[in-house]
Amino acid sequence: MPSQGDLHDRYAADMARVVVLRMTGVRASGTTATWQARHCWPFAVAVGLPYVAAGVHLVFFSTTMPKFQAYGMWLLYYTLVNVCVVLGQWVGCRGFHAMRDSLDRMLTPTGRTAVHAWIDRGISAKRQSRYVVIGAVGAVAVMFGVQHALGTTPHLYVDVASYMVVVVTGAAAANSNYWMIRAIRLARIVTNPRNVKLLWFAPSRTIGLERVARWYRFVTLMAAAGLCLAFVPVVYASRIDPGDGLLIAVKWTLAGAFMVAVALFGLYSQWRLSWIVEQARAVSIQRLEEALPPRAPRLASDISEEDARVNDLLSYIISSPNTAVNGQTLASTLLAMLTGALPFIVTVMFR
Repeated sequence: MPSQGDLHDRYAADMARVVVLRMTGVRASGTTATWQARHCWPFAVAVGLPYVAAGVHLVFFSTTMPKFQAYGMWLLYYTLVNVCVVLGQWVGCRGFHAMRDSLDRMLTPTGRTAVHAWIDRGISAKRQSRYVVIGAVGAVAVMFGVQHALGTTPHLYVDVASYMVVVVTGAAAANSNYWMIRAIRLARIVTNPRNVKLLWFAPSRTIGLERVARWYRFVTLMAAAGLCLAFVPVVYASRIDPGDGLLIAVKWTLAGAFMVAVALFGLYSQWRLSWIVEQARAVSIQRLEEALPPRAPRLASDISEEDARVNDLLSYIISSPNTAVNGQTLASTLLAMLTGALPFIVTVMFR
């Protein structure tokens, strides 16, 4: 395991153990992430096999293949989703690495050990594989349910290639969801008072805390964009049969999942960061108040130089921000909610 003293040194080893990035050939040398084509064959095979199956079906069973282009467009759509998942994970890992130095300086020895343990548990192949399998099985179940709800009609054609492509997409999306859930756990670790040391006179201005808050805002926007892209099939299917009970259940289940995602990734993490700022401010204010005389002096000339200095520090801390939530946080959260709600707005307007 990498040294417990420096989070920065873990980058190259950790990137190689994220399942989706490993399958796509993303590696790191030192602090530089690169794409190595010779290592991306698992992803190429997984994405390419559905096209092979579709081609075989078209050649040998052309009489049963519907005469329209939507089938091929859906295969391309799911390929696009898979590529976006890879890019999202890559950018998310890069963003986390960019703040590691600042985060490392903010952590206490106890906190540093906890963050290292969080990474070790997160990159466990067993843990990641469990989510990958669940995602793949879940995608197959949804496809099976939608197929039987609508039937094989000119509007929706489902074959082996369809199942193959959703298996890959479900597995990749589940791995991304896994890391987002892990990010929620990280918020609890870095907001434990025993794990961090903040600037006592301005806790919200601690550079590590600011970088972590910025990273969570970015994660929130990425989650919303990913959910918006994932809801496209729901919008399409809803327009085919707006009254189907299964489709309605799927649609609102996804809507609920989106709201939970925004609440956890955006609001909860920012609330935790604001809570630790408030706790640190309260401790600093209490200590300075204890350093002041119990009774206020009658005359200004009776104030000692030391008491004046303490009073100035107390005024500075009281005037400092008492939360990590700012305009950027609110704007990114609102944008995330609007982005994720867009497919449902389209569904309601055009069904």
